[in-house]
Amino acid sequence: IPDIPADTPTRPVAQVSVIGAGTMETGIAMNFLSAGIPVVLLETTQDALDRGLATITKIYDGQVKKGKLTPERRDQRLALLTPTLSYDALRDADLAIEAVFEEMSVKEQVFRQLDAVAKPGAILATNTSTLNVDTIASFTSRPSDVLGLHFFSPANIMKLLEVVRGRETAKDVLATVMQLAKV
Repeated sequence: IPDIPADTPTRPVAQVSVIGAGTMETGIAMNFLSAGIPVVLLETTQDALDRGLATITKIYDGQVKKGKLTPERRDQRLALLTPTLSYDALRDADLAIEAVFEEMSVKEQVFRQLDAVAKPGAILATNTSTLNVDTIASFTSRPSDVLGLHFFSPANIMKLLEVVRGRETAKDVLATVMQLAKV
């Protein structure tokens, strides 16, 4: 990226949170679990959370059955996953990614809640493919920490990630996600 020097400091990403446990969100979570990064998976209802956890487990079990993953590696990945129904559980995340319903009022609600609980310096990302990232960033007190991370479905298989820079996205935020995308 022309205006981001190669030596731009990056932020540490030791924990990720994913908001939602549907098809897209579980795929996003699996990307990080497979890279050895702990994930907190947030959903609004226990049923939806249980379905998301079952999906992740089923996919990893399928990989074990096909010989693509050892049972030990599956168990290691699943041990990195923390399911929750509370935004408070996202307080320690270095990166929060939402992939909820593609409606601005829903995104606003999520980003206002993230802004309230996320620690200073946490990167807040939206998976939107159609909504304005700058508008979403305006729902926070820290638009420099916000950007778009548009995963393609199925997110745990597709090797394509679109990084969308907002008008105020900080250079270190962009450098961090570009580095993380290669993991």
